[in-house]
Amino acid sequence: MTPRLLLAAATLALLGCETPATYVDPNAGAGVVSLDQVNIQDFANAADGMLQSLYDSPAFKGAKAKDGGAPVLMVGRVRNDTAGNFDTDLLVKRMTVSVTRSGKARVAKAAGFGGAEDAAAAEARKAAAAESGQSAAAIIPDFTLSGKILEVRAQAGSTKQVSYVFQLSLTEVKTGLSVWEEEKQITKQGKKNAVGF
Repeated sequence: MTPRLLLAAATLALLGCETPATYVDPNAGAGVVSLDQVNIQDFANAADGMLQSLYDSPAFKGAKAKDGGAPVLMVGRVRNDTAGNFDTDLLVKRMTVSVTRSGKARVAKAAGFGGAEDAAAAEARKAAAAESGQSAAAIIPDFTLSGKILEVRAQAGSTKQVSYVFQLSLTEVKTGLSVWEEEKQITKQGKKNAVGF
């Protein structure tokens, strides 16, 4: 066989061995595991663990708003203090969707926060305030949620390790006291990126 024919055969063999793209469930731990960035399954694991802790928190469990309904939770800033460039709303949105679906709180976003209030939401808030006899500015949340995501790296020989630390705090607006805090660590180790199962 000629070298050219051998090269063509090897190329075809390699192309035939490539894995075709498929859908994976990030909640089941499937997906690409990257040492260089936070993966979607990392956000899912962190959010789910922190949600359970929040739901079990005595300060949040029986909380009621002044109107007797579910408390209003204002989402503040969650800062990305890692080397990666990602939107922290991947963590926050997963949590706020769960909180609102559960009926445990009503969620508001602070002005200037990513995903800030759109025109329809602003009109709805003004209408609700007018109906209750309050000014729109007078609607004050019961709690604020804020936090940050940190990164810690280590290496021994060719093995790399990266830990992402997700930290959140729930502050009671009326007192200014932190009534719940949680920290969730996601640590990955390896020599190269991989596909998790």
